[in-house]
Amino acid sequence: MDSTRERIVAAALRLFAEQGYASTSVAAIEEAAGLSPRSGALYTHFASKEKVLAAAVEAAITLAETGFALAPMFPLGDLRAELVLVARGSLLLMSNWGNLIRVMMKESEQFPEVMTQARERLFSPSYTYLAGWLTERAAQEQLPERDFEAMTTIWLGAIENFWVMTNVYRHRPLGTTDDRFVEEWVDSLLTALGAKP
Repeated sequence: MDSTRERIVAAALRLFAEQGYASTSVAAIEEAAGLSPRSGALYTHFASKEKVLAAAVEAAITLAETGFALAPMFPLGDLRAELVLVARGSLLLMSNWGNLIRVMMKESEQFPEVMTQARERLFSPSYTYLAGWLTERAAQEQLPERDFEAMTTIWLGAIENFWVMTNVYRHRPLGTTDDRFVEEWVDSLLTALGAKP
């Protein structure tokens, strides 16, 4: 993706997140991307506003897939340190997807296919990866067998909810900081796994 296309995608995604897809004009996207408004410059790079949205989804998916590809390269040999990395990495990844997540929350009904694809390609691999990783690490640590898929649903769901509360709704439940959340997320998951916090 060249720099002009990247600027258009970033500007469009920010505007879609702030004011909604329908309320964002092509001219507004062009202006926000540093192009001449109402010049039709956007159409030099994209066939439609919907194609810009699809490109934004694809860019987020590429970033996520890069992260999953790199994850196995960082074995720390310390279960607690690895879980801290999972929690912090998940929050960081969601922050990188921030505007797209806001768009997904607003536009799911208008673009069901695009948004379903975004959810499946962004979030499903996270769940699959963590469930598999927990299964493998529990065996290595000789921890009790558990339903690691259900555990993954609970603990990743907690991260997603915390991120949405703090970044979309701008509300920190009980004043909980990111550091406090991550520390307790890790310690409570270690306890559930039957490991020593």
